[in-house]
Amino acid sequence: MSTAERPGQSPIYDRLVHERGDVLAETRKVAEETRAQARQALDWSTVRQSRKWREERAFSPFG
Repeated sequence: MSTAERPGQSPIYDRLVHERGDVLAETRKVAEETRAQARQALDWSTVRQSRKWREERAFSPFG
């Protein structure tokens, strides 16, 4: 059986990972960190809460 026929075996990829590092794993990690930063930056829930808080405590001359 040749190396191409063995499932899960990729000697070329394994050698590249050994030589250069696991770029795919690093990319996944950076993508997850970026996703978390974007989620935090685009989180408008505190703005909505602040608006509701201001509206509830605002002075109304009409009642």
